[in-house]
Amino acid sequence: MKKIVLFIFLFLSGLKFLMSLSSESEREGYLPSFPLVIDDLKLERLAQPFSPWDKAGHRFAFIGDESGRFEAWAYPLKLVRNFELSFILGSSTQPIRGRDIVREIIVTPAATIFKYTYQSFTVRAIFVAAMDAPGGLILLDLSSDEPLTIVASFLPVLQPMWPAGLGGQYTYWDKELKAYLISEPTRKNHAYIGSPAAQGISYTPAHMLADRPSEFLIRIAEPKQVREKFIPIAIVGGKGERKEIRQIYEKLLASPERIYREALEHYEQLRSRTIQMETPLKELNVALEWAKISLDNLWVNNPDLGNGMVAGLGPSGNSGRPGFGWFFGGDAFINALALHSLGMTTEARSSLAFNQKWQRDDGKMAHELSQAAAYINWFKDYPYAYIHGDTTPYYLVAVWDYYERTGDIDFLKKSWPSLRRAFDWCLTTDEDGDGLMDNRKAGLGALEYGELTGIQTDIYLAAVWIKALQAMKKMADLLGEKTLTQKSTALLSRALLSFEKFWDDSLESYVYAFNAQGERVKELTPWPAVALMWSIGQSGRREKTLEKMFSSHLTTDWGVRVLSDRSRLYGPLNYNYGAVWPFITGFVVAAQFNHHFLPQALPLLLAQAHHFFDNCLGHATEVFSGSRYLWPEEAVPHQGFSATGFVLPLIRGLFGLDFSFSENLIKFSPQFPADWAEVKIRNIGFAREKINLDYMRKEGLVRLKINQVEKEIEPESRKQNEDTHAIVAGSKPLSFLYAPVFGPGIKVKEAKVNGQLVEFEFEASPRASKVKIEVPLKEKILIELYLEEMVEILPPFPLSQPGDEDKGLKILNIENRGKGTRIVVEGRKGEIYHLKLYRPDLVASVNGAELVKDNLKIVFPASPGDSFLKKEIMINLK
Repeated sequence: MKKIVLFIFLFLSGLKFLMSLSSESEREGYLPSFPLVIDDLKLERLAQPFSPWDKAGHRFAFIGDESGRFEAWAYPLKLVRNFELSFILGSSTQPIRGRDIVREIIVTPAATIFKYTYQSFTVRAIFVAAMDAPGGLILLDLSSDEPLTIVASFLPVLQPMWPAGLGGQYTYWDKELKAYLISEPTRKNHAYIGSPAAQGISYTPAHMLADRPSEFLIRIAEPKQVREKFIPIAIVGGKGERKEIRQIYEKLLASPERIYREALEHYEQLRSRTIQMETPLKELNVALEWAKISLDNLWVNNPDLGNGMVAGLGPSGNSGRPGFGWFFGGDAFINALALHSLGMTTEARSSLAFNQKWQRDDGKMAHELSQAAAYINWFKDYPYAYIHGDTTPYYLVAVWDYYERTGDIDFLKKSWPSLRRAFDWCLTTDEDGDGLMDNRKAGLGALEYGELTGIQTDIYLAAVWIKALQAMKKMADLLGEKTLTQKSTALLSRALLSFEKFWDDSLESYVYAFNAQGERVKELTPWPAVALMWSIGQSGRREKTLEKMFSSHLTTDWGVRVLSDRSRLYGPLNYNYGAVWPFITGFVVAAQFNHHFLPQALPLLLAQAHHFFDNCLGHATEVFSGSRYLWPEEAVPHQGFSATGFVLPLIRGLFGLDFSFSENLIKFSPQFPADWAEVKIRNIGFAREKINLDYMRKEGLVRLKINQVEKEIEPESRKQNEDTHAIVAGSKPLSFLYAPVFGPGIKVKEAKVNGQLVEFEFEASPRASKVKIEVPLKEKILIELYLEEMVEILPPFPLSQPGDEDKGLKILNIENRGKGTRIVVEGRKGEIYHLKLYRPDLVASVNGAELVKDNLKIVFPASPGDSFLKKEIMINLK
């Protein structure tokens, strides 16, 4: 009995001791650590102090560089800037700056981690942005051999985005809360920055902001006490009552694991409900997932304006806008095409509805809207809201594209008055009556400044308008607007005829623009690709125009220049006259896939993917130099339309996935290299169904498995044909059009569907071999194609490292000539290239190159003159 009593006494004493340690830990502001999920999307590297990073939720963002320094935004307020950590060992008074010892950055969807290491300590700073609260957390995880003091310093700001402004800001240390309060005289805007483990050091008078940083200390006298603990720092701000902002601050600190888990679950759900893929190129697979996250991070819940997508994010420094952190209508409509492709249709609908709110009475759509518009009279006092002409026709394109992806007739009907006004406004901009919108009347199109803006119509605006006319014709027909359908049809015919004014016989190409006198601007640019990706223009002319873009004068290893390097206007860092935009490169790649130029398209697509890994990890930068693979200092590191420049040609080009609710059709027209043995595509949602595709190619047999994996509506709402079990949307069966594209010279001997021989369409051209098989979409389908194979050129992948000049092999032309294949390439003088072949066993001889196993060895001799030289190669078959 005494032993039992003694045991109970010791147990209770031990429990009391442990509880005292726990309560002491809580009093010190330490929290139990929790495991972080490091998944397949982890990106890591040695920290590069001048490279940017961000971690954004929908109401808050950390934005900084890899030195560990950052600014914090609670939209639309900039709370602080130059926030950074330093460390003091033991009784020393000499700080060790975090920027001097930051070693590593690890980026995951839910958290970004900086690792600081010194001879006697390691600190991990884990950044988590709350998904739907105006705040974020920094969780410090440390191991030290001796007492350590962490110093956090920052400059308080509390300013709304430009052009709004506040005055009279002040800050002071709240001893009870252990946080700095930043506020202003109206008490309508506030921020809290602190830690339950902190001590404040304030040099600031309570009525103003000081010139020197505000600081607080976190003292760790006993490093063992923080083992398996996180030390939290919280930053919260926004408009509203001070007590409300304080409650948010306290809520974040009370449950950091919940904040992290919410972010983690958000991105897991984003991935699981959108298209996923597995290809032999891991970079493409990972970049697609980061593109989704990058676009999602631009979703903003603004307390005054509502929910919409901003165009981009980047450090603002001493200025008042975080990159392109405003609402840009044109960017939203362009990015909508990527959202539709990914299956992010809920976000797309919300973005479209948000932009409808700012439509002008005459129908013109807003180009840009400051996040701080509620602080000022944005539309009256500032001239920027409606400066672009392309935004309004792009709106028409985006809404129809949304309908084709979703069949959301309710949204289309609700939007119809807005769409009519937008269409009517577009009609007012055709001053010369040629059926095309005129830049002079509509506003800016492709370019925003410089010599080439003084034109009548540029080809970019013309292409978007023609696509808008096609959309309006279909929408009017769907809604039973017969008069408008006829009007749109007539206008479309006139516009297509006038589009040929861009054709120049001497250049054998569509050109950038023409002026009021009808004179063409004969600069070599990639802007015609916008028309070509939509098949606007005459067949034959489109292909010749694209071929002009393959040359090294426009194409680099990292993208396509906006202007030829031979132009007198060319400047490699000039935003409109020589830089490389992933945005425009995406149009070119989409056009290349649309015209079956796979060997030219895939290397550029892979270059687009690598943008997510080279500068701002997980995001694609706005613009690059035209002369070397580097980004200008002014470039926005996280740009939405750069992500779209990858997503759009990937899904609609390489995969050839297209959706038409009006035709009850899913189209799958892949253009895979011949050596891709297996490709998997998951979560293809359409017409309230979800399917998976499995593509396999081996020894002349191509197999496609189609499996329905999920019903997205109640069973009684989904109809089936009793005999075929075909999937039905509404009253019409869904069809699946399988139209793979193979290399030139390939023949299809036979085709089977579920083991039964079927007829198929076949079309051969010097560039490609195309097959078409249309079947009712059933729950399980197996399509088999039996090929007579041919030697095929596999795309080269000349990936660049930052700082590299353009040096990769350019394929200008590949065409089948019966018993052989002709290849025209362009390479840098003095360089040796290897171009891989599929089925080299079929080669008899090669002229202009040497066959080494399965590679063509192509040598360009050193010579004076141009950096790149042309070479013709002929592969003769057995």
